Amino acid sequence: MTETDKTKRPLQMPVEFLPYLERYRVYQMLKDMTRDLIVHLPKDHLKHMKIFLSKHMHATEAPRMLLLIAPDLTIDVKCLAKQMIKDFGCFVVTRRCVMDRYEKHDDYVPGCMSPQLMSEVTKNIVTKDPVPNAGWLMFDHPCTVREARCLQQDGVLPTVTLVLSNTPPVAPQTPSNLTPSRNFFQQDFEGLKFAYKATLKEVYIDPEDDSDKITNKCFNAVRAFNSGAQGPKQGISVVGAPGVYRVLLLGPRGSGRRSQAHLLAKHFGLVYLHFDAVFNEAKAKDDELGQKIRNFGTSIQLRAEAVKRRLIKKDCIAHGWVMTGFPTCGSDFELLDNMPTPPNRIIFLNIDVATCRERSSKQGVDWCTGETVPLGSGPRVVVHPMYDAERLEQEWDTYFTESLAELRAAAGITAAEVDATEPFDKVHVKIQAAVIAAPPFDIECCSQLRNVRAD
Repeated sequence: MTETDKTKRPLQMPVEFLPYLERYRVYQMLKDMTRDLIVHLPKDHLKHMKIFLSKHMHATEAPRMLLLIAPDLTIDVKCLAKQMIKDFGCFVVTRRCVMDRYEKHDDYVPGCMSPQLMSEVTKNIVTKDPVPNAGWLMFDHPCTVREARCLQQDGVLPTVTLVLSNTPPVAPQTPSNLTPSRNFFQQDFEGLKFAYKATLKEVYIDPEDDSDKITNKCFNAVRAFNSGAQGPKQGISVVGAPGVYRVLLLGPRGSGRRSQAHLLAKHFGLVYLHFDAVFNEAKAKDDELGQKIRNFGTSIQLRAEAVKRRLIKKDCIAHGWVMTGFPTCGSDFELLDNMPTPPNRIIFLNIDVATCRERSSKQGVDWCTGETVPLGSGPRVVVHPMYDAERLEQEWDTYFTESLAELRAAAGITAAEVDATEPFDKVHVKIQAAVIAAPPFDIECCSQLRNVRAD
């Protein structure tokens, strides 16, 4: 009994292992395996779990997509479905296909439409080889909430539900409680959105978008959703994994990144890190890294090593962190992403150089305390000697012409962007919302897409 009694086994998970579980999506795998057990209810659970893990090790889950088209949106759905089939290599399941099988069923009663029987027919279609391995796409089925509930009870569950609608106007529309009339082949748009809200991903279509651009938007939405990305009031914010926030706040000098990071650390109980302080601390230490920095100066590898040593300390692992001032280029970002505890929240502060210049011209430093205070607020306030106008202009020019594009490309589509030109309190509220809603892993950590081909 000692081997199976957990009270007799003094095991403790290392603190470094928690980010590993999150980074390699072990929690997501356990969640998928639990759902697979509930749906299939196998007689031999251990054998079923072994088969699931063997498949999961060599390939990702096949895409199962459901398209919901807004009634006021006019697009060529069949053309869009054909393009998505080419992109994902999946099968298409239409209402006409289900009805053809439904009318040939032994329990079919002419003139009677049974949602349970339609769900059974749909399940037979999507579970017959090779559909489970390639994935499927539905774009006009189901049509009612009852049909959707029957499909969910039978285990026909989409991995992502794409809601295609027109880009919402600036002014909100007047709410209407009237439901338009529908025929047998038209979907209950609002009802199905509620039924599939757990996997919802909204895609906004502009009037000038052509078929290729719409297909590209849908493709990016599926990839982003599979990686955990989400938008306001949509998608999945967590995957059942307990974790801490590791926030990367990126922006030029004058964007308010340090002040926002200080408040963010205070609000969520995070460890505040600024790269200059981390690097100077590593440089002052009497160890191998400190000697290299003092003897050979700075380099990309030494900068990343100094950051890595700070991030793996117990306080950062236990409480999380928010960092500013690093990375400054794509190479820095790649090294940071390959660390044991990479950031799981990436936020860009969008601001123009004119606003940065205006804000920086009003900032000074108290030469006695070292605090940043407004210029002219006291006799001890002077311009920081390291932040003269020429040096700031050079730093802004490098950021806006080189660094910003590299960082956005390295961060991918899961990074959040906040307008930093708005009032300070409003910007901070948006940053807090981005921290809570941002994905817990970056799209670069995901496995490669399966069944993708291009003509």
